[in-house]
Amino acid sequence: MKVLLLATISFLACCAAQAAEVTVASVNNPDMVTMQQLAPVFEKANPDVTVKFVILPDNVLRQNVTQDVAVKGGRYDVATISPYEVQSGWVTNKWLVDLTPMFAALPAAEQAAYDVGDIIPTIRSAVSVKGQLYALPFYGESSFTMYRKDLFEKAGLTMPPAPTWDDIRTYACKLNDPKARVYGIVMKGVPDFGQLAPFITFMHSYGAKWFDMNWQPQITSLAFKKAFTAYVDLLKSCGEPGATSVGFNEALTLMSQGDAAIWVDATVAAGLLADPKSSKVAGKIGYALAPTEGSVNGSSWLYTWALGILATSKHQDAAFKFIRWATSKDYVNLVAQTYGPLRIPSGTRLSTYSRADYVAAAPFAPIVLKAIEGADLTKPARDAVPYTGTAQVDIPEYATWAADFGQNFSAVIAGSMTVDEALKRSQATAVQVMTDAGYIK
Repeated sequence: MKVLLLATISFLACCAAQAAEVTVASVNNPDMVTMQQLAPVFEKANPDVTVKFVILPDNVLRQNVTQDVAVKGGRYDVATISPYEVQSGWVTNKWLVDLTPMFAALPAAEQAAYDVGDIIPTIRSAVSVKGQLYALPFYGESSFTMYRKDLFEKAGLTMPPAPTWDDIRTYACKLNDPKARVYGIVMKGVPDFGQLAPFITFMHSYGAKWFDMNWQPQITSLAFKKAFTAYVDLLKSCGEPGATSVGFNEALTLMSQGDAAIWVDATVAAGLLADPKSSKVAGKIGYALAPTEGSVNGSSWLYTWALGILATSKHQDAAFKFIRWATSKDYVNLVAQTYGPLRIPSGTRLSTYSRADYVAAAPFAPIVLKAIEGADLTKPARDAVPYTGTAQVDIPEYATWAADFGQNFSAVIAGSMTVDEALKRSQATAVQVMTDAGYIK
């Protein structure tokens, strides 16, 4: 009997020591860092699961996770993924676990507590295929215009609720004051194709498009050249110096430190700019819809960083438990209690926008929800196109030709390549890639 008791104790100790370790591959942005900081709360409540984070830059994350899941490496259990991965082939390749039957298997009380129906419909559809859910949105976003109300007032300027890019250029150039280290507008110029969304929506708003209905690249078209030239000219005339090193985080720093008058980028930035702990311009920021220039379609993007379970995971149940926690109403409450309502991950849950504390702290909340609900992944351009996606093109080959475009795009901003050279090279690469992949017959 004593031997049996000791064996039982030993067995239980062994099992306790072998808690499932869920490895999460995540991008290195503020919301994901918050999730990592709060993960011990989950582990305390779920002692049978430990969580390990691998934090990587955007493009490195995509490359590492894609390579690992393609060869069935099993290095990661959960990955932060976007609509691009879901819509461009990961589901077809069976690289992601279908979450719909996993939710159906939960007790009714747990299903009700999570409340999938509370996820903003446009965001939910972005990570769904044929009605099946393949990832849980951690935060969602569209794009919109952020501007310094104090600088506008001082200059006698008024930002309309729905500006054009022509409006933005006028305001940016009037407010541009490099000697005072206040740039009219901050714009991305990094060669990272994963951060091309502001240019892509700029281009689409001008009526340009990546492909015609026969998948012939349109990068050397007159509309595309006009948009590309306008973007570069605005940046060089009234934007920040050193733009080839400016991505989202760098642009956020410039805006939050008071070094820029206008920024058109992700709605998720609004909460960071409104937080006096991280922003010198808290209370001074106004908000408007993303600018258009002839086309509403594709002028703002729809995006989410979501948590998906990789099909190669050996701990799918534990992974499901973690991603439910990290995207739940309880997690939203935890963030609000720990860091304040401004730090709540935005753009995912309808209930967030009816919270009295969030609405009081976030004057931008109504326009953010309007931007997200109004964005349409299926209509990215003024004309009919064969692709979907407002921040990228939802085909597997996108990364190949977009990486080349990103390098050429940044080279023009750096002054080492002309617009015509960049467009010609990018067109040739896209034609080759699309021909090799069979899109062009």
